[in-house]
Amino acid sequence: MRMKPLDLTLSAIDGTAERVPFNPFIMHLAAAIDGIDYSGIYCQDADVLAEAQTKCARTFGVDHVNVSTDAYREASAWGIEIDFSGHTPVAKTHLDPAGFESVEKPDLQSSPRIKNRVEAVRLLKRSVGNEQCIVGWIEAPFAEICCLFGLMEVLKLGRNPKWNEMVKDFTKRVIPVQLEFAEMQIEAGADIIGVGDSAVSQIGPKRYKEACLESTQKLLKDIAKQVPVLYHVCGDSSVVDKEGRSMLELVADSGTSILDIDYQVDMTTAKQKIGDRVCIRGNTNTAMLGDRLYSPTRIIGEVTRTIKAGKPGGKYMFSAGCEWPWEPIDLAARNLGIARTLVERIGGY
Repeated sequence: MRMKPLDLTLSAIDGTAERVPFNPFIMHLAAAIDGIDYSGIYCQDADVLAEAQTKCARTFGVDHVNVSTDAYREASAWGIEIDFSGHTPVAKTHLDPAGFESVEKPDLQSSPRIKNRVEAVRLLKRSVGNEQCIVGWIEAPFAEICCLFGLMEVLKLGRNPKWNEMVKDFTKRVIPVQLEFAEMQIEAGADIIGVGDSAVSQIGPKRYKEACLESTQKLLKDIAKQVPVLYHVCGDSSVVDKEGRSMLELVADSGTSILDIDYQVDMTTAKQKIGDRVCIRGNTNTAMLGDRLYSPTRIIGEVTRTIKAGKPGGKYMFSAGCEWPWEPIDLAARNLGIARTLVERIGGY
């Protein structure tokens, strides 16, 4: 008897899965399949999101469903205005770092976008909760301050010799909010909490270790007392600086249960370095999966290479390096089907 998707996904964390879980990170594609406006409807209607995620998972055999849509849920609770006019929600305003200490801590229970995501988790729990793995979502501490102040503003602050202390002070304020949001989703039925860190690859190992690692560890370890954590790190986390600090080693020490690695990271190297410490999810080149220049034969080769590199020793889930592409829709769907077939064919233990 085959393991249920929920059991399969959770068992991969400790290396006891009967096959590689098929867990591509899907957001826009779930909406695009049914022609749903992503920013205007999918990101704002919990019922639509839950139904689209469920349909996509069942159509393509995905072993989880997730409620991630954009990085600005918590930011909206802090007072950031959101622009929904483009293909994905973005910040219309930002807070002033100099005045952040005086900004009142948000009441998450009264925040529309917070409640919307929690409701999406609740709906998924009601419909597929005993079968599918439900992944909730929050932002990591550094990612959150970038959402609040703007990435470029945070990077410009890097000229200040006290940048590390400033970042620590900022993240100290946001951590309780992030943890509360995670716990609201856990209470609603999330089996795993995803934690997005889209910008840490821009600051390098030294600054990550000195300014961000402690706060990230605190948040992730507190969440992991309740459910497993998936740490989603965008960009090249394979960097080793001249003093020998390894970004890959650092993010693996974050307290996460599952580590998302982007396509720039060599999977074989990652497995050798950290594969015994965390479950790795990844990492076929996302750009290739959405480009007509790459034939089905080439995609088959790339996905096969990824699975064969990640599978040995267990503690592995298949995904693309980041979000699965959604345009052109026929190509994205074709390549998702190819990947699923390959995981079934060669992903067994």
